[in-house]
Amino acid sequence: MIAIAERQTSQVPTKLYQRLSSKEKSKRIMKWIRLRDKKLRQKFGFLKHQDALGLGITLGSASGMILFAGLYIAGIIPAWACIVVNGVLASLLHEIEHDLIHNLYYKDNLRIQNLMFWTVWIFRGNTVSPWYRRMIHTLHHKVSGHREDIEERLIGNGMKFGWKRFITMLDGNMSFLFQAHILRREAPKFKRSEITRSSWPYLVIFYHLWYNFLFINLFYIGNELLGKPVEVPAWLDSIRHFLNIAAVVYTIPNWIRQTSIQIVSSNMHYYGDVKGLHDQTQILNRWFLFPLHLFCFNFGSTHGIHHFVVNQPFYLRQAVAPFVHPAMKRYGIRFNDFGSIFRANRLGNQEALLT
Repeated sequence: MIAIAERQTSQVPTKLYQRLSSKEKSKRIMKWIRLRDKKLRQKFGFLKHQDALGLGITLGSASGMILFAGLYIAGIIPAWACIVVNGVLASLLHEIEHDLIHNLYYKDNLRIQNLMFWTVWIFRGNTVSPWYRRMIHTLHHKVSGHREDIEERLIGNGMKFGWKRFITMLDGNMSFLFQAHILRREAPKFKRSEITRSSWPYLVIFYHLWYNFLFINLFYIGNELLGKPVEVPAWLDSIRHFLNIAAVVYTIPNWIRQTSIQIVSSNMHYYGDVKGLHDQTQILNRWFLFPLHLFCFNFGSTHGIHHFVVNQPFYLRQAVAPFVHPAMKRYGIRFNDFGSIFRANRLGNQEALLT
């Protein structure tokens, strides 16, 4: 009876898509993405105005951040509302920057493109220059999952699970301190001097505001708990007031935005045993990721689509995702592989080699 059952099992036909190579599976996924993209563009005429849409989202998001900052300063809205809205608007600007890196808006008009680059950098100050990011992000698509991938390794991809990785995902400066010496050795295109230059002026300004906000408020809290042994001068109160306002309208929203995308991105990309496009990413779309996805525009659910078709604006990636996800699952893309963080983002179960 056992022998008969084994023969019957062995005779069950393998489905066609299970016999495809990884390269062919990737091609099939690309076809599904482009098919849905084409239908949406045909159905909605306004999608033809891609340049105008990109510029409109840029100016609208920047104006929205200014508006909600003004409403908070005027006492019309609470701090939490300003933080949430400005964090979401900053995430839109991050997506615009990413699309600009791929030349999706005004590719024949560098003046407008550079204006958009400056805008998204000013309103998201805790990032390196967009022009430097264009270099490392283009490189990311060429070497995703390998040692040379500067962009992902700077935010923790490939690191062992532990306190160093946790801090790396939370703080860009600490990430640089932890990873720079490794990247200098393993990534030929990594240059400390280039990152330093690309940090001026906005990244430097941002972190001065952020760290001073944290340290001064920690001092005030500690002084209060100890019964106010230190008499605080009036000028320090004024500085604290300014830093607290800057934190609500600018630094806290951007810290939340950046941390959210670094946690999601560093965990949805695979590292080390990646053999090709099909192995580079997974899809993260569980409901409990909503707080992170709110501030990184559903990145974990849609960025894998971008790896297969790069010349697609972020809003169309969102639109095609419900249609494309079943095809991606059918052709072997992993979904919600949360164990990857404990494997240092390896596809397999081998022990991580990096620290």
